[in-house]
Amino acid sequence: MRLSVLAGALSLFVLVSWGTIPTVQSQSLDGIVAAINQMNTTAKIALMADFLIRTPVLYNKLEKILLGALPLVSVVKIRPEINRFLLPWVLDKIPEVLKSELLLNVTRVVVNEVNHVNITGLNTSGIDPFMAGFISRFDLVHTGMLSLDVVLDSLLPSFGIGQQIKEFVTIFGEKISHVIIKQIQSEQFNHSSTVQSLNHSTAQSVSIETIIRQMNITQKIGLMADILIQQPELFNKLEKILLGALPLISVVKIRPEINRFLLPWVLDKIPEVLKSELLLNVTRVVVNEVNHVNITGLNTSGIDPFMAGFISRFDLLHTGMLSLDVVLDSLLPSFGIGQQIKEFVKSNGEKISRVIIKQIQSDIRSQLQVTANSTSDTKMSQSSLLQLGVGILQTILTPMENVFPKPQRSTLTDQCYSDSMIFLNNLLRGKKWAVQMFDSAGKPPTGTLTGNLHFIGSYDQCLSITPQSSSDGGQLTTTDTRYCRATFDIPDSLMASVTSLIGDVNTYGVPITLTEGLCLPASCQEGDVKELFKLGLLKSFNLAPSVECSNSYSLEKDRDAIIVIIILCVVAFVCIMATLFHIYRFSEDDEELRVFSPSLPEAYDNRGYESEMKETQFSTEKRNGHTTGNGHLHSEDVDIESLDKSSTEKYEGAKEGVTKSFSLYQNLPDVLSFDHPKDSIQCLHGIRFLSLAWLVLGDTFLYAALSLNKSPVTGNLLEGLNMLKQFTFQAVFSSPFAIDSFFVISGFLVTYRFLRKCTRKQKLKWQSIVGFYSNRYIRITPVYIIIMMVYTCFYHYLGDSPLYPQSIAVADKCKENWWHHILYINNIVGTTGNTAFEQCMPWSWFLACLMQFYLITPILIVFYLWSSVLGSVIVGLLLAASVVATAIKEKMYTGDIMSTMSDGGDYWNNVFITPWCRVGVYCIGILLGFVFDTYDSREKVKMNKVVNLFGWLFSLGLMITLAYSPFTKHREGGYSWTPLQSEVYEAVSHVVWALALSWVIFACAKDHGGIVNWILSWRGFLPLSRLSYVVYLIHPVVMVAFVYNKKVLIYMNNLEMAYMFLGHLISSFAVGTLFSVGIELPFIRLLKLLKRRGCSSNC
Repeated sequence: MRLSVLAGALSLFVLVSWGTIPTVQSQSLDGIVAAINQMNTTAKIALMADFLIRTPVLYNKLEKILLGALPLVSVVKIRPEINRFLLPWVLDKIPEVLKSELLLNVTRVVVNEVNHVNITGLNTSGIDPFMAGFISRFDLVHTGMLSLDVVLDSLLPSFGIGQQIKEFVTIFGEKISHVIIKQIQSEQFNHSSTVQSLNHSTAQSVSIETIIRQMNITQKIGLMADILIQQPELFNKLEKILLGALPLISVVKIRPEINRFLLPWVLDKIPEVLKSELLLNVTRVVVNEVNHVNITGLNTSGIDPFMAGFISRFDLLHTGMLSLDVVLDSLLPSFGIGQQIKEFVKSNGEKISRVIIKQIQSDIRSQLQVTANSTSDTKMSQSSLLQLGVGILQTILTPMENVFPKPQRSTLTDQCYSDSMIFLNNLLRGKKWAVQMFDSAGKPPTGTLTGNLHFIGSYDQCLSITPQSSSDGGQLTTTDTRYCRATFDIPDSLMASVTSLIGDVNTYGVPITLTEGLCLPASCQEGDVKELFKLGLLKSFNLAPSVECSNSYSLEKDRDAIIVIIILCVVAFVCIMATLFHIYRFSEDDEELRVFSPSLPEAYDNRGYESEMKETQFSTEKRNGHTTGNGHLHSEDVDIESLDKSSTEKYEGAKEGVTKSFSLYQNLPDVLSFDHPKDSIQCLHGIRFLSLAWLVLGDTFLYAALSLNKSPVTGNLLEGLNMLKQFTFQAVFSSPFAIDSFFVISGFLVTYRFLRKCTRKQKLKWQSIVGFYSNRYIRITPVYIIIMMVYTCFYHYLGDSPLYPQSIAVADKCKENWWHHILYINNIVGTTGNTAFEQCMPWSWFLACLMQFYLITPILIVFYLWSSVLGSVIVGLLLAASVVATAIKEKMYTGDIMSTMSDGGDYWNNVFITPWCRVGVYCIGILLGFVFDTYDSREKVKMNKVVNLFGWLFSLGLMITLAYSPFTKHREGGYSWTPLQSEVYEAVSHVVWALALSWVIFACAKDHGGIVNWILSWRGFLPLSRLSYVVYLIHPVVMVAFVYNKKVLIYMNNLEMAYMFLGHLISSFAVGTLFSVGIELPFIRLLKLLKRRGCSSNC
């Protein structure tokens, strides 16, 4: 029987080979079929024998194929009771397969790709050299994907799951194939090591091979012909196979210059494949499974009835998985990816296949229902792919405890682990609450190359979900959820890949991290989340995230917060009661206090904030025949004197004074008043407000770009930082010059106040100096400390968003270093080793500098009163020393405001906030006060129009130059400044800015300001300037509360930043108004009540 099969196989090879000859291909199929049908069996066999005798080379190749198949044939030992039905059935099915449209289309694709291979330059000296070059140029993966596309088009529906699978394979199949081929090559996969020839064969195979080799060609052909004549039924089946293969043969029209190498090469390779250990092992598996089919009770009346029952009992899927296991054992290495694939297929392959088959069968039934019912929705199968995916995941991953086992020594709590596994198991089962939790977790967005690596998810949705226990899903220990944010450091290798695509972007010390928002059971804490990333396969990635989870803080246990609440409640209660008492008790006697009378705004404006935002207004006071006016920050002492004269006479005692100090009925109109002293320097109001607005603008960008923790709040950080390269953005970058403006105004007003109150002929008593210091401290400190307390103790309760940090260093540090701020030494003590965002209220360095400058101001004025030249020289020397010190420090700690994080705080701590680097600008303000003292006897200074125009052009030109000079290094393709350039700019720029601003103040005050003075002196700036000190203190707190309470990431662009700036500015003024009328102004009025003697009475 085996000899008959071999003879038939050889004849089939002959017929097929004969069909590949070009002369036969050129004939029509109908003609060939007609010619064969007209011949009897003997004639057909004779024709085949004659063809073989005339083509001995072809016969030799076919004989090698026959001998190579002998071991394989010897393995095919199928039980006779099965084989008598199976073999005829297989032979009958082969023609159907050969004539199928699917095989024809696939063959056309392959032939077309073969014919399109460029063989120019290939070595044609032999088959092997030619085929080596041909294979290197033949795109096997692309050809396979095209063939697979044809298969999917033919076998799967054109809608529903079929179309989705086709799209999936089209998109990812080729990429996956390339990855697999590359990985196999990297593991040194050697085809020759896996396709091994047999060293021996069965005895029967050896005997058959010996018999055949002892014959000559004529005898061999004669033997084959005799066997076929004796087996007419077998020959008829082989003939049907030939006729079925004719359409396929006609498609195989390979270019002759390729075919003359390809056909012999294929025939030579077939014996190697047939003798391979892999094919033999797979055949053994298949034959063994076939022989183990229980055929008891099957219908043996015919081939088709028997095979129908046989196929129903034959487990094709199991057999296929066993065969695949053999293939993996042979082809894939026992280590690396090979071992992982093998284990995965062994453990899940059969289960996955069953799920796929079940889903496809379900989909086919759905399609049949759609066809039967025309009114049905033809899109009813669109969810099939999702159902299939869920089914596969359920099959592979459930229970999740097997996929993510808990290590014995893990610190992961049992409650968190159990609840997390229940959540994942229910997610795969499609439970609504679990799907909602997964939906609220973060997913990768677009724009990752612009820095959008923060997948924050839906915070509110997560916290609104109520997990539910079920009998099949396990019992949860909690019915609440917790939102957690895991932040991962980006590996250097990955960052190198990203920078290779987008270029090297300077992040100014902001770490590039990846943030993942997680929705987990409430039983999981930060430490548990870290351990979850060490379970199962996740452990191999060595993930070590920093985790912050949403927590509800208990106010009842927060002693510090309770104390602050009590203080605020007391203040609010006193203000309310004082307001009511004022209205019903003193309103009749103090009617003018209820209107915006000049005296009250004047009294309030005189509060004298000599800090950047505080010292911009002085009250007017008649002294020595002229008016002391400076409208922005009225001097404290003068303020108090004025207040004493304007309102003390109307008070009937301390009770009335205290009442009106806390009365909102009194304080709110004072703050919002547009009235100002007639002869005050009105331009200072505008300069003060615009400087504050400029500073808020710069901080708006700074707080969006430089995060308080490792999780930035910006979705396009890399793109946003590129805004710095824009020319117009340099104005934002240069906003720290606004602080220099405040220093100038403060130095000017303090000096001007002293000189207006004390004549040079009089001695300055020590009581006046002590009073000056006490007034400065008492006026500045209360509201400063209250804001610090509120921020430090309440920031936990101000935020409720996925971005809000669990700890804010700029607030937490205040619990340790609060006394630095009370003593105003926070800019020189406790800064070493800390960046700006690691210091308590880092923006308060300005107040420390200002208070330190106040300590030396009376001394400098004493020298000036003794000798104006000596005083001016000493101030000038101090100015020069500051410039030199700044240059030296800049040389040691080169940087700018954007290097606050990248240099570990060196520039910030040693240059930006130190008093010796800032006192120079303050000295400019003192010298400006000296100049005003010189010209005080004349309200208007005569000035040539040319000189005036030159002064304005020069000063404005200096300001613009200073603000936009950094563009040379920030712009695209700009050059890095040399250390010398950085030193000169840092040392000189602030002083030059102060000089230019001094000209603006002098020109506007002496009636040479024109339209600039008209704008800066607008009455609308008055209430805004009065609030500037409190707004300066509160605006960073407002920014943090807004930015970190957002539920989505900030997208940095010009419009977004402008909108946020306006929001920050308005909100800061709104909050600042509350602190001003409730805390700041009451303490100013109380100080007035306690004051016994002023500077004017001591001079």
